[in-house]
Order: sequence, then C-alpha cells, then structure tokens
Amino acid sequence: MTAATSTSGIVEHNVTGVDYSDRQHLRYTGLPLIDIHAHVLQTRPTDPANGPPSGTGPGASLEQAALMLEVAQEFSIGRTYSMCYPDDITPLRERFGARLGFNGSIMKKPDEPDDTAYRALDRFLELGVEIIKFWSAPRGRERGLLVDAPWRIEAARRARAAGVRVVMVHVGDPDVWFRKTYADTAKFGTKPEQYVGLERMLQLFPDMTWIGAHMGGDPEHADHLEALLERYPHLYYDTSATKWQVREVSAHREAIRSLVCRHPRRFLFGSDLVTRHGLPREHYISRYWCQRTLWESSWEGRSPIADSDYSPGPDELPTPRLRGLYLPDDVLKQVYHTNASRILAHSAQNKA
Repeated sequence: MTAATSTSGIVEHNVTGVDYSDRQHLRYTGLPLIDIHAHVLQTRPTDPANGPPSGTGPGASLEQAALMLEVAQEFSIGRTYSMCYPDDITPLRERFGARLGFNGSIMKKPDEPDDTAYRALDRFLELGVEIIKFWSAPRGRERGLLVDAPWRIEAARRARAAGVRVVMVHVGDPDVWFRKTYADTAKFGTKPEQYVGLERMLQLFPDMTWIGAHMGGDPEHADHLEALLERYPHLYYDTSATKWQVREVSAHREAIRSLVCRHPRRFLFGSDLVTRHGLPREHYISRYWCQRTLWESSWEGRSPIADSDYSPGPDELPTPRLRGLYLPDDVLKQVYHTNASRILAHSAQNKA
C-alpha cells in the first residue's frame, strides 16, 4: 500500500478518474504564480506514510522536492515558499535556488522555556527566511500554541526588529471540525473565539503584514472574512488547503467570488502541498489542477480528491462538488502573482 492509497484501495488523488492532462480550462497565461504556502522538505524512507516528514534519520532525499517543484513548473508556479525544518533550508536552497523562499514556523513545547522559541527564530533569521509562521489551530490550544501567547508577541517583536515584516497565521479550522473534532468547546473554544487572539496581534503590530492561512481559516463565512479585511488593512488571506477550499469555496461560490473581486489586492495563491516519501507525481498534480481549476475556470463537477471531511446527504454527490469561480483576468494576476510580489518586496526593503 502506498501513501497515496487508502486501506479501501481508493487512490486519494483521483477518485473520479478525471483526466488531469486536460487543462484547456486553465486560461491564465500571465506572470508566474507564487505559491505562498507550501511544505517542501527533505524526505526519508522512515517517515510516516500518511504524515509530514520527520526531519530526522538516515536516507535524507530531495527527490520528492524535485518532483513537486517539477510539477509546480508545469502549472506555471515560478516560486514556492516552504515551511520546513531549519536543517532543510541550506540543502534545498543549494539545489533549487530562487525557485524556493522560506517561512520559519515558531513553535515550542509546553514545558520548554520561551528561549526555545527565540532560538528557533534566531536560527531561521540567520538562514534568511522572509516570513515567520504562528501555527495556532484549536488543537494546539492545550499546548499553549495561542497566536497571542506572550512568547509569540515577543517573537513578532524580534522578527520585526530584524526586518522580517510578514507573519503567516493559522487560526480556525473547518466548520465541520467544530461540529465533530472540536465539539468540546471548553477544551478547544468556539470558532469565533479563535479570532480574538488574531485581532489582538493585528492591533499590536499594524506595521507588519499578516497572512491568514487557508482563506483565513473561514471560507465558510465570507462576511466574517470581509469584516476582518475592512478593520485591518494589513491582513491578507491565502488560498491554501486544497480539499477544504474546493469543498467550501465551491459551496459558497458567489459569496467568495464577490469577496475576492471586491478586495483583489488582499488574496494570495497557496497550495499547502507537503512533500512525503513515496508520493506519486499525480498527487501533486491533483492539488495544483484543482486549485487552478477552482479560481480561474468555470469547470463544474465532482472533486477528484478524496475528502474525509465531506459527508454526502441524500441525493448528494459522493465527493464534494468543485465549482470554478472564473475570477476576472486582472484579479487572477493579483492573486496569483502581484500581491505576493508586492508584499515580499516591501518586506525586503524594510530588512535592507
């Protein structure tokens, strides 16, 4: 059994038999895409079959990274920003050069001192990251991974002082998780409560650019996303987490399309693709194909990617519907390239 095959024998990257070589509907032909949210790492034969690379052990390889970036190039992605282990940055940079930029995730365990996070930040800064990341999903709350934890406030201050002015945050998760995985609100909080800390950080650091990963963690509620954009002009959203976005953006197509068209300067393309040992080329193809199909085409049909978060009701399709938004050409150019280029260039000027 490969990492891309479930115990039921279903190939997760193509449950419908769609022809991924059919790309006539992908109409964008402008500047190369910038993938602002991905995880390009070294992989090892000992890595978990269905999880991210471990970052340790013998047999480190860049072959999956090479495969992913080769497929990215097929889909006109010119530069990819990777969240990876610090030890991966130098070998990745030596092999792939300007095709990669880097994002340092600032974490620590509950029993570790704050200095652990600051040392991690220092290491990432020495390695030349352009972005830092605060992962603050509800399942991290009991581990102290709140977006506005005191040590993260201090990390943001230190990053700003060092010239890094872009922070990516993961707050919120799919609505369906709050009905199931996060049903214990005393432990995980409600979904609206996830944004209290984010707003505090946005108020504390108005001179930094903040990127809300995965459509701000709330593609189900375009009105909430817009309210945050209107309150905080330094907040942006990325389109990453393909299964989630296909499922929920398609279900709320008109609301999300209108939102992006009203605020075309505030959205960034992202895939959230992760290199894993043994993944086939088609896994990477499926995510890029679905992402571009979602944003730039009028394609409609069943999502070809298996989605365990989707529970079809009576008379519904066995996988979520993918309904393309067909964003206007000028909006696509901004989402796919211009916005990320502008934000990162501005940050680089501050760093210089």
